[in-house]
Amino acid sequence: MSGIMIRAGFFLLMVVLGYIVKKTGILTKEDGVALARIVLSITLPCAILVSFRTFVFDWAYMLIPLISFCANWLMLLTGYIISRKGTRNDRIYYMLELPAYNIGNFTLPFVSGILGPEGVVATCLFDMGNSPMCLGLNATVTSYAVGQKPGRTALAAVLSIFKKPSFTVYFLMLILSMFSLTLPDVIFDFAGMISPANAPMAMIMTGLMLEFSLDRSKLRKVLSVNIIRLALALAICLGFYFLAPFPYEVRKAVAITAFAPISSASPAFVAEMKGDVEVVGFASTISISTALVLMPVLFALL
Repeated sequence: MSGIMIRAGFFLLMVVLGYIVKKTGILTKEDGVALARIVLSITLPCAILVSFRTFVFDWAYMLIPLISFCANWLMLLTGYIISRKGTRNDRIYYMLELPAYNIGNFTLPFVSGILGPEGVVATCLFDMGNSPMCLGLNATVTSYAVGQKPGRTALAAVLSIFKKPSFTVYFLMLILSMFSLTLPDVIFDFAGMISPANAPMAMIMTGLMLEFSLDRSKLRKVLSVNIIRLALALAICLGFYFLAPFPYEVRKAVAITAFAPISSASPAFVAEMKGDVEVVGFASTISISTALVLMPVLFALL
């Protein structure tokens, strides 16, 4: 346990380092955006590829994306109910901030840095049910809920997930594993040289993205979203960890992934719908900060 806590502590220090270099002017938030492109397009796909080297497919694993898909719809409905007497901005805020998880550029680096290959694949499967929602379907449903014609169809929203190199890699690797096919060792060896850079780059990127400023009058909205998300995360964590018929590493990975922070795509969709970007940005920061504290603790306890 001490080894896991030390490693998790190092991850937290990387986030603090990213925040410090931003505040001292060495790097900027825009540099964090550039770093995110490298993580999502190069280092993370390599980390996922390496994780599939020894993976053996089992149809029972399809329960994992089903859980995250249903969780998104549950939170969409919750957001709709909570905001039924609120303003248009309230509806946009709750329906886009309650569902969806930031897995690709936040949770996976934690999992890939501490858990083994099975844990990484389990997290990828959780994201398979989450990605179509956070990258378009949540926004499409929210657009209809506020009486605004969505910018794209539901089908286009689903297909857009294949623009993410990380999703495309683990989708293709999952298909190959279904048919017991594998790639040449040289590909895994090359990816294995790059993948260790994924965790530190992603953590420093997270630090560069953190912002702590908000009108106190909006703090209640920020806290309500984060508390509701944590309640659902706890239910998924306990239910899956103690009841799911999977190996320990898989159950642990999904239990921790349930506490993933708010999707990084949510603020962009809120801005597109002319919602309150300030409160969304702060809610996301609080969500990330909470996850940074809870995830290392869960790694050590579970």
